[in-house]
Amino acid sequence: MDKALIKELKKVMPNAELPSSYGYTYKKDEKELTLLVKNKGLKANLQKNEAAFESWAIALRYYLKEYIETITIDWERDFSNGEDGFLHYNRFVYRLAKFVQTYSWARSAKPIPAIPTMLYCNVGTKEAASADKHSLGSEGWLECKYVEEHSMDYDVINHQFPVGIFHEKVSRTTHYTTGQKSAIDIWAIKDDCLSIFELKKPENNDCLGIISELMFYTNIVDDILSHRIMYEEESKDVKLAVKGDIRGFKKFHEVYEKGSINKIESIFLADNLHSLLSDELIDFINDSPRWKYKNISFKHKKIEK
Repeated sequence: MDKALIKELKKVMPNAELPSSYGYTYKKDEKELTLLVKNKGLKANLQKNEAAFESWAIALRYYLKEYIETITIDWERDFSNGEDGFLHYNRFVYRLAKFVQTYSWARSAKPIPAIPTMLYCNVGTKEAASADKHSLGSEGWLECKYVEEHSMDYDVINHQFPVGIFHEKVSRTTHYTTGQKSAIDIWAIKDDCLSIFELKKPENNDCLGIISELMFYTNIVDDILSHRIMYEEESKDVKLAVKGDIRGFKKFHEVYEKGSINKIESIFLADNLHSLLSDELIDFINDSPRWKYKNISFKHKKIEK
């Protein structure tokens, strides 16, 4: 990338290291930066640097706003013929489509493939593991403790909310994205507000990719509440989850049916954040007509009271 841009970024963050896993093309006259997501990034965990294009695009657009007015996302290839990486690629397509809808300064270098209309979310069929099933201080343990300590603050609060996405029906062969076991760390409802939390333990876990991760889950729950992603009402799993109130699903299903959620709070739940993820950057993340129209906001909270 342009050496002048790296110099400016280092003024903000002296130890700034841009991920080498992207291709960077900067058009100075047009103030346009193109991020090329490489094959490895298309198939990587979305919080990893090589995959978290939203995180780095947002940070670069904010901290280098005098030099960058537009960021274009490109990618090396697709996996639409069903080879290894197909489900990761679908997730990338979904994320990119939402990203360019959200920010006027974001572009796609190529036409974005259509997202299927008949998408379904899975549900939990048993309770998530309790604190005594996790090692002390692990993220799973911290999730359980946070839910326990904040149980009086919400109408319902629980953890490990499933967000596996499937095409046409929920089955082993109809995954649309990766992760039948994909889940939001913690979720809660208070009146007409849904809160979702992406938790990171304090030690060695301050990756910038937390932005991409939480943004993905935010878009998923927004689509669920808008019924663009649905539940299979007649499936035995959904009926079991509602009847047994598994992972607090009875209350979520109630607001899903009634359409009574009018606000979503997406919370970075971490004692330590990446040095670029400042309060000012969170304000910039929130600076989107789409978020404002949908009454969606991103916030930071610490794990400890």
